[in-house]
Amino acid sequence: MSATSGARRVPRCSGHATVQAYNASHPDAPMPVSPDARNMLRSFTCAGAGLTDDLTASEKIHTLDFLPGGAPGPSEADRVGTVVATRWGDPPYLVVAENVSLRKAWEAIVARWPSDLSAAVEALRDVTDMAVPKSR
Repeated sequence: MSATSGARRVPRCSGHATVQAYNASHPDAPMPVSPDARNMLRSFTCAGAGLTDDLTASEKIHTLDFLPGGAPGPSEADRVGTVVATRWGDPPYLVVAENVSLRKAWEAIVARWPSDLSAAVEALRDVTDMAVPKSR
């Protein structure tokens, strides 16, 4: 058994410094440019405490945004999109799951109730394994 076999693997996530950079990279799952519109998204905040960023070692607090349009509510149709960790809608924008069912992603997150970003990525692992192939 190696010394690292019990260690939790910290995944890599792509990051963007601006909404415009994120949107250019993810045109099918855009982040609203307006801060007011971003604040209206249904997002995961860990009961208002936020999720600690242990992925970049910043230890800053983030929320999870489900794009496009926020996490679908119970009566809304599912969408395929991207899950992004943000500083309450502000940069950096860390992509933690792409091309996934936003409903399944939301359900995976609220079932595990992660308090840090690596736990959120782990909670999304099964959802990302079932990611919808992108059409070309």
